[in-house]
Amino acid sequence: MVVQRKTKDELLELYSDDPWRSSVSEISRLVEFLSDCVLSEKYKIPDSISKVVHLTEHGNRVMQRLITKNQVPAKEARLLCLLRMFHLEPLIDFAATDVEQLRVFIDSQVKDRSLLYPFILGRDLYDKAAELFEETREVLSHRDTLELLSDMPVGVFQSGPFVSGPYGLVRSTESRWFGPTTLVPMYHCAELTCGRIHRTRLSTDHLSPINEHLATLDKILDQVGEDESEWGEFVNALDELDGLRFDDTSDEPVFLALADLLGDGELRILLAELMDSTSGRLRQDLSKFDLGGRADDVVAGLDRAALLQCLLLARNEDIVSTLDRLIRQPNSSDGLRNIDVPSGEVRRLRTNQGMSYGTFGIYPEISQYGIRFVSSDVQLAPMRLSRLAESLYLLGQHDEIDELQWQLRNIDGEDPKEQLDEFLRTSEPEDVVRKLVLARRTNQIATSEKLGVGFGAADDDDTFVAAVLWKLGFYNRRLEDRNRTFWSHHQRLKRYVQTAGVGARIDAEDLRSRAINYFVELEGVLDDALAFSAWALTTDHVAAQQPFTYNVDRDRNPIFERMNEFEQSREGEAESPKLTDKNTLYPLIYGFGTLADWIENIEEDRTSHQRPSAEYPRFVQHTDLKKFPFHHCIPVLDLLPGSRDRIVESLRFVRRSLAAGEVPNIRNDYTHYRHASDLPKLDSLIDGAEKALNRLESDGLCRLTFSLVSDEGDAWGRRVYVLSNARARQLTFSRPSEFDWNRMPRLRSPQYVLPAAAFARPNEFLRFSPAFSTAYAQYWENYPKRRLPRMATSQSSGEAFVSEVV
Repeated sequence: MVVQRKTKDELLELYSDDPWRSSVSEISRLVEFLSDCVLSEKYKIPDSISKVVHLTEHGNRVMQRLITKNQVPAKEARLLCLLRMFHLEPLIDFAATDVEQLRVFIDSQVKDRSLLYPFILGRDLYDKAAELFEETREVLSHRDTLELLSDMPVGVFQSGPFVSGPYGLVRSTESRWFGPTTLVPMYHCAELTCGRIHRTRLSTDHLSPINEHLATLDKILDQVGEDESEWGEFVNALDELDGLRFDDTSDEPVFLALADLLGDGELRILLAELMDSTSGRLRQDLSKFDLGGRADDVVAGLDRAALLQCLLLARNEDIVSTLDRLIRQPNSSDGLRNIDVPSGEVRRLRTNQGMSYGTFGIYPEISQYGIRFVSSDVQLAPMRLSRLAESLYLLGQHDEIDELQWQLRNIDGEDPKEQLDEFLRTSEPEDVVRKLVLARRTNQIATSEKLGVGFGAADDDDTFVAAVLWKLGFYNRRLEDRNRTFWSHHQRLKRYVQTAGVGARIDAEDLRSRAINYFVELEGVLDDALAFSAWALTTDHVAAQQPFTYNVDRDRNPIFERMNEFEQSREGEAESPKLTDKNTLYPLIYGFGTLADWIENIEEDRTSHQRPSAEYPRFVQHTDLKKFPFHHCIPVLDLLPGSRDRIVESLRFVRRSLAAGEVPNIRNDYTHYRHASDLPKLDSLIDGAEKALNRLESDGLCRLTFSLVSDEGDAWGRRVYVLSNARARQLTFSRPSEFDWNRMPRLRSPQYVLPAAAFARPNEFLRFSPAFSTAYAQYWENYPKRRLPRMATSQSSGEAFVSEVV
């Protein structure tokens, strides 16, 4: 039988009844939970299906052929028609089939675990898989799938208004579009240079009667007639998904933020705040789960899956605005809830990395400025900025034209629109925001409302500008200067001593106060520099769980313990000062010499630090276009010889400069009320400290943040990236590079760079991302968990490694 193909538009014209369309839309979304699930062992269809699912005449004819000519049981035949829904014309009588009854039909099967869904929002499933399967698995058998999902929460998914989870299948006030799947993020492979999470296909019960008869249904439908009508496009059009796909301002990906960017405790804070701040809307929805009472008490007993299902009952705009407010709220002791996101921390997707939404590939990130929805396409942020700027001035009104012309009076152009285009094209994004957004209070208010920035007039301009740029999708260029306070004290004390040295009367108390503050800051920067440089040069960053990532709270004390162990192992040495949790100047100054000796000792025994061949990435054997430079487990051994010599000399220079100034003795004089007015000695100390710190900063042996300031390229894909730090020192990196498959930070991300630690020419240096000790970091401890390769199964093409994204 040949039937004329109907396009989406023809179907929309043919089926124009709004209530019928609404039923089609919601039933289609409910069917996703039936078609994309894992069936429990010996799954049985509930008897109530005949009362819930009603068929059209066409559907009844198909069902009867299944029953009478192919011996398919009646319940299976009816469910098969529901799963297909359309063929030539609808198989389901959408007007007679009650959506709520169908939801309850599926809800009961979710609750009794007849229908299973993997819980992929967070790391629960990932951790369970790591416990069960030592090897990589591209596909799990049904038996292994059931073992994986046993004792796991019901997976949280949402298709349209329907949300699955521990409370069954419930209706939300907000429609979302991440339906259930059996292709799940499950493991990291053994390849140390691979940062990608690999996916595994879970298996349903293929021997279940419903699955056995699917092929029979398709055969019957083919016999009835070939159907090429655009039913799928028709259903998507009913939900206006095309418009959503192209909406770069959509907050649809907020579910990914809940999945990967917040720890369990932070989800509890967010849910409690939403319960108390949504005028009872969320509380009313939660009452169907018998969740009522004091918000903090309610959330305390909920696991991650329950928290997420409850949160998805709230509206996206409420989730986003509340999350922003909690992040901006400072830590306080007055009972206010807050989510701590330190300056410099950027939270990115983990188990759900690579997932994005819509045509622009939008995904969420979180920083101190709140949540944003950004794209890997760097062109999106400038386009958003242009749209924002144009929206602030109504070019059809004379007074608006005059205002814009005044703002852009120094910009060439035939008319205000041309001037604006030129200004947007040639100016730094920060300058655009300052000149156009901060030009008028009304512009600032409008921008706050459009972007959800939420910063009022009381906030300083720098913070507001940084928040606007963050929300638009620009990378962070606010350069943190960890040594700024020290240099401020240094310059004040230096001027004071120089002034006093030419005849001014010395105020002993004032001098002592300045000196003590100076020594405290000096201790701080030396402690931080010694810990960071020792860690950076002697730690196996390739094999680390978080490669090339420095967390001072995590890494400081262990590296000091290793330095103490080295000192204790040296024969014939006098007892040396130990590095502790609280260091004074003497052990710190001594420690720079210890680190230099340790590096030389490592160099003498370099063969014992060679990297095992099993830890080399596989690309080394198969291509000479990319190179792996870390042949040892201690990175200082893989630096260019001149770099190692420079670093050792710098460490010794720091020790000599500080020791020559008698820093510990003079510090003790000022601390213990001794006569402390020997200005030449103090001046010599200041000079030695200045030389030492300048050398550390020059070589990158202390934490100075570098950030991208320019990016230029040609038609052949060759690019030059320029990074700068707060001292205005610039470093240039060329791409492509032989060495960009080694999981160092993306060049667009803020990072610590060690210019003295070069492992290849011209400018391949050790580089590190900052990490932070927060509830979020605690949630992701001991992640990733790498698996052994499965010898009998080849790795999927293209999944052995992921190149650096700059």
